[in-house]
Amino acid sequence: MSTRVPLGVSPSPSLMTRRDVLRAFGAIGGSSLMMGAMSACGLMGTSTPRPALQGQGRPPDTRVIVLGAGISGLATGYELGKLGYDYQVLEAREWVGGLCWTVRRGAEHTEVGGERQVCDFDEGQYLNAGAWRIPNDDEGVLGYCRELDVPLELFVNWSDANYMWEENPERGPLAGRRVRLREVKADLWGSTTELLAKAMEQGQIDAPLTEEDQELLVRFLVRAGYLDSDDLVYRPPRLRGSGNQDPYDLSALLNSGFATQVRSLNAGTGGPHPVFQPIGGMQQIPLAFQRAMGDKITLQAEVQSIHQTEDAVRVVYRDTRTGREHEEIGDYCVCCLPMSILQGIDVDLSPAMANAVNESGHSNSAKMGLQMKRRFWEEDDGIFGGHLFARSLQLGEFSYPSNDYFTEKGVLLGYYGGGQTAGLGDMPVQGRIEHVLTQASKVHPQMREEFETGYCVWWDKVPYSLGAYGRTPPPERLQQLSQADGRIYLGSAGASSQPAWIEGGIQSAWRSVETLHERVMQG
Repeated sequence: MSTRVPLGVSPSPSLMTRRDVLRAFGAIGGSSLMMGAMSACGLMGTSTPRPALQGQGRPPDTRVIVLGAGISGLATGYELGKLGYDYQVLEAREWVGGLCWTVRRGAEHTEVGGERQVCDFDEGQYLNAGAWRIPNDDEGVLGYCRELDVPLELFVNWSDANYMWEENPERGPLAGRRVRLREVKADLWGSTTELLAKAMEQGQIDAPLTEEDQELLVRFLVRAGYLDSDDLVYRPPRLRGSGNQDPYDLSALLNSGFATQVRSLNAGTGGPHPVFQPIGGMQQIPLAFQRAMGDKITLQAEVQSIHQTEDAVRVVYRDTRTGREHEEIGDYCVCCLPMSILQGIDVDLSPAMANAVNESGHSNSAKMGLQMKRRFWEEDDGIFGGHLFARSLQLGEFSYPSNDYFTEKGVLLGYYGGGQTAGLGDMPVQGRIEHVLTQASKVHPQMREEFETGYCVWWDKVPYSLGAYGRTPPPERLQQLSQADGRIYLGSAGASSQPAWIEGGIQSAWRSVETLHERVMQG
């Protein structure tokens, strides 16, 4: 637990070190701000570099069965192929990608429980139902996009033009009002820098700074907070928008809770700019793998059992088109199935590994796409990408598309959050859509009039997934999951230290290929 350093008390007679600054960040902003600052300073861990295995010899006649054509299974098979292995990827679905699923016209699925949906978006409209954005430090994903010629475009992850909304009237006078993020940022910075600058001028802050440093700091505060250099009073700049409107009262801003979204760097999911997305949807990445791998992927192959001996692994799968069972025999197996699926399969694992698999969990994240007749957020509100900041509405992350600006129609990400929020997971599809339309209409009254059709993906109800991304396992379990269990390797994102839709799967795939290849080459 961090300890606050009161204003006017110098923590040290010497100048503050970077560690002192980070400690102060943690005291003021909490752990998320601390992580954001550490990442910006290069102190947080990053993705593991891609192993350089191509020059480490060619394997003898070695066959590997890869289970699952999500991003981890595809990366595993692709890398094994480059090393010269005979491999085959088995996938239960009719398409590749797993959680990299781009829902467009004609897509369909039947939830666990029986409700069936068929997407009737217009041609060209889509929803990234799982992974949807690529942080600029996800080296694995970006490397494959470059290697496989997947064109990218910028994803607008943070926009000052977007609205903030607080439902609870006890939060003060800003509750129930649409407030632009740029207004909140400008007024918070302006009011707080005004206080700091005046305190510096009056000598009320005993900071370990020279007189020259103090003068330079005041200049910075004047510039950062749009203060008048003569009287150090904050006066809203034109960039704030909203015409000649007076700034919001500092107390009202603090009570509203909006200040929790204002940071020097966006420490939320997606990370600092730039953030990317594939042109045409996230599924373009697995489709590029599929083009490169050709007939090495068998679709509609539902794994029934995985048995191993000292010399081989035997996988039995059911062809979901014919119902007939087939088998694949290999020297090794890399299982990239979700842990939630592996838990229900007849598989030969050691007690320690079986226990680690059974203790693994998945996020119950859910998403909803809502097609609108017109892009009213652009035409009426001047919003181009980014998110609505309205946690009290129980919408999770409500977001605007970062592509096809100024066209007629668009698909809003109406909901991205936990599947059981507001009891949504227990509702029929239409009930979930009704919840989002009702809540989002408080900010965008146009919603109902402009709404055409929706599609819901509650991942814990999706067959062959039964959950979204794997939760990061604790160190001891991760160590167990990262080891070979006889001739079986676990290569899914659920066996990774990277809590991500895509990057975690790639990192796990690389680890599995590296350890397997070293074993084969050592005989």
